[in-house]
Amino acid sequence: MAYDEKLAGRFRTLLAKRKAIAEKKMFGGVAFLLSGNMCCGIHGEELIVRVEPAETDRALARPHTRIST
Repeated sequence: MAYDEKLAGRFRTLLAKRKAIAEKKMFGGVAFLLSGNMCCGIHGEELIVRVEPAETDRALARPHTRIST
């Protein structure tokens, strides 16, 4: 599955000012790594975001969120 290049471009722009961000193609999408650890990515037309375990319930209470399957 190809990833949404337009959405990835938006995140490239947002993350461009941050130091220690790298981009890597993985799992058929693109991941953005902070100091070598994935912080977010694009898979298909969806944004994937890593969240601290203690923040999971709060994140899932927001509209249009779900746990990745």
